[in-house]
Amino acid sequence: MPSPSFLSTLARTFIASLFLMLVAGSARADMLISPTRMLLQQPGETANFILRNPSNGPRTYRLEWIEQTQTRDGVGERIPGGAPVPHPQASPHLVFTPRQITVGANTNQTVRVSFRPEGDMKPGEYRSHLLFRVVPEISEPISSSKLTDANKSVNLTLDMQMSIAVPVVVRYQMETLPEAHIAELKPIPSNANNQGARLAVLLKQNGPTSAFGRVTVDLQTSPNSPVERIGMLENISIFPDVKERYLIVGLRDATFPQGAMLRVAYEGMDEYRGKIWDEKVLQIR
Repeated sequence: MPSPSFLSTLARTFIASLFLMLVAGSARADMLISPTRMLLQQPGETANFILRNPSNGPRTYRLEWIEQTQTRDGVGERIPGGAPVPHPQASPHLVFTPRQITVGANTNQTVRVSFRPEGDMKPGEYRSHLLFRVVPEISEPISSSKLTDANKSVNLTLDMQMSIAVPVVVRYQMETLPEAHIAELKPIPSNANNQGARLAVLLKQNGPTSAFGRVTVDLQTSPNSPVERIGMLENISIFPDVKERYLIVGLRDATFPQGAMLRVAYEGMDEYRGKIWDEKVLQIR
């Protein structure tokens, strides 16, 4: 019979796994924000975020500016206060209202952001992140669970809350377009854990302005066959201080016939809509 310590270890492992699942669930249920990126260019210009509370009870949110950088995998990393910031900060030139807001169940509220240049603002691209955070002392937790293992040696109460940081970009008196290109493509075959094949894509960017767009993958199995869209990732930013972005694009199909052609493109979105940053064709051998 397994020892009590072994059972306790299993319980702890189960609780840790359940904790991760609850966190993932809360991230989907606590708030929705649109758009996922904001660009302001003219002094006095304003734009709106739409904050939606999709839960079954009211939520109170607090908003604040933070500085955040990005890894090559697209993961945001908050920069501690007082630490050097590797990019010009937009927050001194931006004003938002309200700073705290209560949103009813399944309803929306608007957050307005205005561009107000401060002091002698030089031409260039500036960036900060607007953090939307649930206020736990006011809001009910999105998920609360009390977990106890069989030997009552582990007792946890999990109260799930969350926050989302959205980039706000100010591009002031600057018309320089970024230069973005597809640096590498690497097919990843399907396996027992993946229904379809995947494609690793490395994007690189040069210049003082950020690129923004989507990566699309199209398939043509023969010269006379139709072109089909089999993969896409949207809202892909490459910031000037990061210079590159590494992506894994899930594809519709598990395998491809020999000689089939994959066309991969990095296409502009929003202010860059219609712009093709780069495209490459990969032949299956």
